[in-house]
Amino acid sequence: MSDDREQAPATSMLDRIELVLEALDDNGYLTLSETTRLTGIPSSSAHRLLEKMVSMRWLNRVGSRYELGIRLFELGSRAIRNHWFHRVSLPIMQELHRTTGAVVHLAFLDGADGVYWEKLSGSFGANVPSRIGGRYPAHRSAVGKALLTQLPSEALDGPVFDHLETGVVGGRRALREELVRAVSEGVTYDRGTLSPSLGCVGAPVSKGIPKPAAISICGPVDRITTDRRMIEAVQRAAAAIEKAARQVDAGSRTT
Repeated sequence: MSDDREQAPATSMLDRIELVLEALDDNGYLTLSETTRLTGIPSSSAHRLLEKMVSMRWLNRVGSRYELGIRLFELGSRAIRNHWFHRVSLPIMQELHRTTGAVVHLAFLDGADGVYWEKLSGSFGANVPSRIGGRYPAHRSAVGKALLTQLPSEALDGPVFDHLETGVVGGRRALREELVRAVSEGVTYDRGTLSPSLGCVGAPVSKGIPKPAAISICGPVDRITTDRRMIEAVQRAAAAIEKAARQVDAGSRTT
């Protein structure tokens, strides 16, 4: 962003929103003081605007920082690509895709749904019915169940998960037991839910964006879910993403 634009007064609400979004696009995340400095919007007005954008899900607030939010992720792939967490995750996902040959997903949790943030397809991708920005009930995929393992157990009792009583054999109790086993093993599985021949293995990434994140690999069910090398590769990639995210977070606190 140029110095002239940093100081230019923004008179309309749309002008101010544009300045905030452009500053976020350039920097990845902003504090209130950084927002004021980069946009020229007075602090009190900037605070009201930022909080309004949080309430609309255009932004996420994490402590004193504001980041691009879920609604914008759904509306534009550019918002997805420029998020710092996506930037640190992508090279690790690409290496996972290269070494396994599997379809690789990155997803985050929104309510009871997993939202696909990235998909690396390859030759098998057409067999996996997922798309970037798409939503899918979290309990019905490996990556979604990896997201759910990061919630407190009582979260499944919330009304947003009422559909589990009719959508899952055994209801909440059965899913809770599956998630307890997944936490112990460090991975989640899907064997044939999306497609009879499709298997997926997911692993949680507990550090990064405000909502839980996770990755998964998908491919032929008899290869993906039984080969220990595949399972360990997903776990290593999830750990590497978490480590990279922690380094970014630590760096932001020292600058």
